[in-house]
Amino acid sequence: MLKRRRGVSPGAQILVMMGIFLVGLMISALAIDFAYYFTARNELQTASDSAALAAATELYRDITVDPTTRRKDATLEAQTYLSKNQPNMTLDTSDVLYGFIDPTTKVYNSASFTTPSNDPNYASTGGYNAVRVLVRKTQGSSNGQLNTILANMVGIHKMDVSTGSVAMVDQTVNTLNNAGLRPIYACQAQFNLTMQDGIPENDTVRIYGDHVEVNGDPNTAGCPAMGSGNWGFADFTDCSAGTVGASTIGDWFASGYPGSVVVGQCYSTKPGNFIASMTSQLDTLVSNGTVFPIPLYNSWGGNGSNTNVNVSGFAGFKITDYVAHGAQSSRYIEGHFYRYVCNSGCSSTYSANATATTTPGGSLVRLRLASSS
Repeated sequence: MLKRRRGVSPGAQILVMMGIFLVGLMISALAIDFAYYFTARNELQTASDSAALAAATELYRDITVDPTTRRKDATLEAQTYLSKNQPNMTLDTSDVLYGFIDPTTKVYNSASFTTPSNDPNYASTGGYNAVRVLVRKTQGSSNGQLNTILANMVGIHKMDVSTGSVAMVDQTVNTLNNAGLRPIYACQAQFNLTMQDGIPENDTVRIYGDHVEVNGDPNTAGCPAMGSGNWGFADFTDCSAGTVGASTIGDWFASGYPGSVVVGQCYSTKPGNFIASMTSQLDTLVSNGTVFPIPLYNSWGGNGSNTNVNVSGFAGFKITDYVAHGAQSSRYIEGHFYRYVCNSGCSSTYSANATATTTPGGSLVRLRLASSS
């Protein structure tokens, strides 16, 4: 007698299909939350970079203020820039840490970071030249943990996510004397505008000479009107009629101004748009990616060859393009700002540029003194 072969019962088939479906659902849920985690982490990294840069900049903004107050102000600045990127997040007291990084190696070392330097060059900041900022959504932090989206279906309701950034200022005294500073004026308020998101490299600056534009806009609140007949070049000799020639301006573009410019003092401008005579110097700066300091101004007086500015600070600048021919009103130098270092009690000795690199401990964004290329 033949026996009838038994098949898989419909109920068992449904259970198998449900199991496969649930496994797929779990994998999909975890994939979505992993993607969510890494997106959140990238956003926090940007926020911590910005906060650390802002804190380090504030630490060196006014070297006449006592170190304790400067660190307090720098912490407030870190929170301000964190809020610009992550409006609902705060920094805990332990999230902002001041320390020292060897200016030669420029490598963050957690073991030695909190030991202040005895080098007198860093006495104005209490022996520190760097700021470490942690941005955390973790258990025990004031921001709490990151909520999951679908992983809660498998019992994972929250995740820890955190990032750390270290911003460093290399305050090597006299590095920029006899080199570095280029003869371009830019408005303090326009620089401040590019720093609102903490990343001035995102903004395009065009220096036409008779005006400066940020992202195509020549009008920035707080910028004084430039005097007629002047093209934005800097005559650092004194605060009277422009005296240097085009060849001298060209030398300053090539090698930097061989002197020191001091914040709070008056300097004259140089009439005439002679970019066409400096193409070789500009080509070198563009091809080398040189970041050099330029003076910022907050007032502009006079007209013609008698105009002058009040230097309010310094910012790093990088030329990425230029137009040297055609009508004078169509010639410009294009680039973007880098970091701002100080606005009181300082000279061009303290002007700076910025570079960024990634280290195992987080993103190390270094603010360091520009040297002659």
